[in-house]
Amino acid sequence: MIETHLPDNRPPSRDPLPTPASFHTELLSGAFVMRPRLHVKLTNADRAVVAVWRRWMFGVYGIAAVAVWAVSLLVQAVEQDAQAFAQHRPSTSPCMEWDDAASDTIIRLVQSRSDSDLRQVSDAVSQMRRARRNCEGGWVALACQDYQAIVRGSAPALAAASVCPTTLARDDAVPRQSRHP
Repeated sequence: MIETHLPDNRPPSRDPLPTPASFHTELLSGAFVMRPRLHVKLTNADRAVVAVWRRWMFGVYGIAAVAVWAVSLLVQAVEQDAQAFAQHRPSTSPCMEWDDAASDTIIRLVQSRSDSDLRQVSDAVSQMRRARRNCEGGWVALACQDYQAIVRGSAPALAAASVCPTTLARDDAVPRQSRHP
């Protein structure tokens, strides 16, 4: 048997008889013996350092809490804007009809199994968004062109006739003399 030695090369002492737990009342009561806490008296300079450190830590925690709160408000606002934009429909009647037709076209493109149709989906969606913005801004002719481009892209047979107005609504609203300074 290999015997281990203490760092000063003495053999460890051995207790020939094990001590029963009844001799250790702290084991029976569940209270373990701890060394008493050492209380260190702080000087005035140490107290000032601790006070400054506490203020800094409260400040850091406060800034972190405000940052988390601001980020959560920002994320919530972005989600609400995205939902509002997704649910928003053009308010003018010709735009609503064109929007319905273009929406049906996009639905057909998404449901299609053809690779060429699925490649057109992202272009059609971006055209739909642009058309909705144009309708909201009063640019009905531009919106109509975008809506028709969506419908024509999925059904080239419909490309023959244009039902879009020939003038832009915004150009009619601006007086001639204000166009040229």
